[in-house]
Amino acid sequence: MPTFDVTGPSPLSAPGREGDQLISTNVVMAATTGTTEAAPSVTPPRTRLPLSKGHYGLMVATLQERLAWLGYPTPRSARGAFGTTTRAAVKAFQSKNWLTPTGTVDRRTWRILTKQSTPVGQLPKACTSVRMALCIDKTASVLRLVRQGKVTLTTDARFGRPGMETDEGVFRIHEKSYNHTSSIYGSYMPRAMFFNGDEAVHYSPDFAAYGYLHGSHGCVGVRDLAVATRLFNTVPVGTRVVVYWS
Repeated sequence: MPTFDVTGPSPLSAPGREGDQLISTNVVMAATTGTTEAAPSVTPPRTRLPLSKGHYGLMVATLQERLAWLGYPTPRSARGAFGTTTRAAVKAFQSKNWLTPTGTVDRRTWRILTKQSTPVGQLPKACTSVRMALCIDKTASVLRLVRQGKVTLTTDARFGRPGMETDEGVFRIHEKSYNHTSSIYGSYMPRAMFFNGDEAVHYSPDFAAYGYLHGSHGCVGVRDLAVATRLFNTVPVGTRVVVYWS
């Protein structure tokens, strides 16, 4: 996080974490003339946009909280300090949302981030009232694995293209296929977990290669094969699937 010129560490800094260490003050002492000394100049916390590397304070902590809810966590030890990890998270969020990946949070980035992450930590009751659920947010384009009411995994998700939109609603996984190929479209759908007829959660090589440029035939695509495999091995048939707009 922030890298200010320093004379001493902030209480929020983390030893050994250079990219995310918060150094909160830049003290410049004037030369002593007789017995009079000038007051130190202190860099204040950032309280307005834009936010960028080197800033710190409660507004940065709010930024990090919203990013973490969308699947871009930063170390707890760096909370409130905008350093390398937070900048990388901002760039990833911007790229996902067709924004220029500057790593600086301008008004447009903040507006989209706020829309997708509000309210932070709140899920539909259908996701939290059962032992396990796949909670799929079409507004934020994320899939969350929820266990005992707590989010244990968050990953990017992609949905159906125009005219083949993924249905919203509450479903259950009715079938799983480890190395599935669609009999309708010929698409490779490894780690497929079917929840609504032919609609499934699965690893998408196209999503991995092209991101959000394309869309599916209605399935929920995951672009990380390791994550898709983890989900496949963790989520049994019968698990609730909730697809919704937040």
